[in-house]
Amino acid sequence: MIVRAKIIWAVASVICLVTLSGILYMGFRKILSLPFRQTNDLLHKNDFPLTLDFLIPAGFYIDEKVTVKEVLDHRLHKPGQKAHLFLLKIAEGIPLKYRITATTVFFLFWTLLFLVFFRIFTWMRYSTALTLSFLLGAGVYFFMPDFVMGKIDDGVFLAWGLTLFSLRWWKKRKSQPGPKR
Repeated sequence: MIVRAKIIWAVASVICLVTLSGILYMGFRKILSLPFRQTNDLLHKNDFPLTLDFLIPAGFYIDEKVTVKEVLDHRLHKPGQKAHLFLLKIAEGIPLKYRITATTVFFLFWTLLFLVFFRIFTWMRYSTALTLSFLLGAGVYFFMPDFVMGKIDDGVFLAWGLTLFSLRWWKKRKSQPGPKR
């Protein structure tokens, strides 16, 4: 009876999770497809505390047909940051294998900083501290500028940290004695 209840609970949880993610996805797509100018004017008219003015990029004309997604894409993918352009010019002259090595060293540097912090200021064991350090090091590295332009290396390091974390969780869960079935 207990196994049947757990199976029903797991199926119900998965159904609720899929339904909630679908609702959020459809709502997000609906918001992105709204016309930008009319939506922002309506927010100003109703004195809403948060308007879309912060999304308007400089030098971009917004007519009635432009959607929120187009404005957001133009705002986020604007290559006008001087530091990014400077780093891109330097990175083009360095061979790829050296950029990958520098990227890996940069990721391991952040991992080492977290590992030192966890081992000095907490009572974590080495395996727990190392697993969490890989995960948090990948999280910090994801938002830092790096030598390999693109998101492939960021995704690889995040996948590595998440894989170690999930393997550790699975091993810990499997080693704990459970109820007899």
